[in-house]
Amino acid sequence: MRIVILTNAFPYHPGEQFLEDEIGYWARQPDAIATVLPAVAEGSPRPLPPGVSMDLSMVKPGTLRRLPYIARAVFSKLFRNELSYLRQSGKLCRRTVVRALLHVSKVMQQTSALVSYARRNGVIDVAYSYWNDTQAYAAILAREKGAVRRVVTRAHGIDLYQERRMLEYMPLKRQFIGSFDRIFALSTEAQGYLRQTYAAPPEKITIIPLGVPLVPGLSQPSPDGSLHIVSVSFCLPVKRMDRIIEGLRLFASKYSEFHVRWTHIGAGPLLDEMRALAQARLGDLANMEFTFAGELPNDAVKKYYLNMPVDIFMNTSESEAIPVSIMEAMSTGVIAIAPNVGGVSNLVSAECGVLLSKNPTYKEIADAITVLAFDHSRNELRVNARKAVEDRFDAAKNYPSFIHDVLSIGAS
Repeated sequence: MRIVILTNAFPYHPGEQFLEDEIGYWARQPDAIATVLPAVAEGSPRPLPPGVSMDLSMVKPGTLRRLPYIARAVFSKLFRNELSYLRQSGKLCRRTVVRALLHVSKVMQQTSALVSYARRNGVIDVAYSYWNDTQAYAAILAREKGAVRRVVTRAHGIDLYQERRMLEYMPLKRQFIGSFDRIFALSTEAQGYLRQTYAAPPEKITIIPLGVPLVPGLSQPSPDGSLHIVSVSFCLPVKRMDRIIEGLRLFASKYSEFHVRWTHIGAGPLLDEMRALAQARLGDLANMEFTFAGELPNDAVKKYYLNMPVDIFMNTSESEAIPVSIMEAMSTGVIAIAPNVGGVSNLVSAECGVLLSKNPTYKEIADAITVLAFDHSRNELRVNARKAVEDRFDAAKNYPSFIHDVLSIGAS
């Protein structure tokens, strides 16, 4: 069975690091010929396991090669339908029109690339798009041209929640959402959002969370009187990292007997700004130290929890699916503090950390740290954190289940 896995950049950097775990399970399928087709290919790719190949057919062309698709997009039915939606929704403006046009042209270019790939390699049995975005839509159009038999897609966060997009506009999704053979949502919350916001057919939605490998061993707690808090994220406004900083300041100022250490792992456009804010707000506290470790390979992050004492994982994002970054920390027994957004409540609870409100104040964050810092049952919480991942987010269970569903759809 010929499977194409449509990604933004994987196996190239940056991002999509969680596919590093999933891709190994595809390699173990003797009946599947799996090929990864990234849209972006810059630098050196991460290694792929034997049995999984890569093809660069869908890598986006230069501006001049994109111009014919933009010209065609102007007169396309797809673009006209999108303009109609923008008018009806009250979102019609120059910026949304330009975004719609660029997205339509991108879908047309990617459709052409998929059709060309199928002509060279044979009809694609299943096009699996890691993101519910332009590549997924292109696969649907390629199916209409006979190049693809079935189209399935995951839906995560940035490709699901329109609130995370400029002017809350999610280009083209409403035109394609009913045409997938299957949409794999990560949680019941995501399933409900797909149905309520985009009128996705409920019978086409299956809930299968992502997962993380369960390695032997657990992270060790810090010595008494010390507290090590870790956060992992791309530095973007949606991550609300200033709240971590201010929450830490409140806690460290009040409890000077604690030596508090904060490590942030991840790069991004706001990295320098957050580093400067941390210096301004935390730099004068004698009992507080912080480190911005920058971007680390996914394997290095996993090893970090096992090689360093880590007490709390912190997330303050305003929008999430079910963050794999939290799963990875909890899989090593690190308890978590995170807001009740998206599907986070499926992972974080009072049994293994603190579930914040959707819009936590600095004080609420500091209070959550306080609860965990002084909780004498912290060891029990650490055991519960590991068990929560074992029960619901074990890669060895979730990825084979997902792949079985995809192959079953391809065989139908």
